[in-house]
Formats: sequence, structure tokens, C-alpha cells
Amino acid sequence: MPRSVDPERIYLARRTGLLVRLGRVARLSTDSAERWVAQWETEATLRGLDRHAATFWEPAWEWISWRRGG
Repeated sequence: MPRSVDPERIYLARRTGLLVRLGRVARLSTDSAERWVAQWETEATLRGLDRHAATFWEPAWEWISWRRGG
């Protein structure tokens, strides 16, 4: 029997993926990565993005990179 899709679990998995990428690629500390992701979540909410949409996290990396100055 297939599992039901839980949008919140998918959201959290994608969020965790970005946190890991920020740590590994951008070399951010866990705390710093968490702050940037929280800032993105606020920005995305202001933009009216649906946090459960597949495209919610797509602009996050570029937005964080731009905001960090690089």
C-alpha cells in the first residue's frame, strides 16, 4: 500500500536539504544556515509563495547567496 503524501514532511525534507547544502557548499555554520533559511521563509511568505509548492525552495539558494553578498 503506497504511503499518503504529507506536504509538511516534504516541506521539512526540502528545508533540511537546503540547510545541508548551505553547510557543505557555502560553509555556513548550522546556526547561520538556520538563520538564512528562516529569513528566506519570511521573504517567501511576503512574496505570497505557497510553502508546500514544489517551487517554494527554488529561488532560495540564489536569494540567500545574493543577500550574503556573493
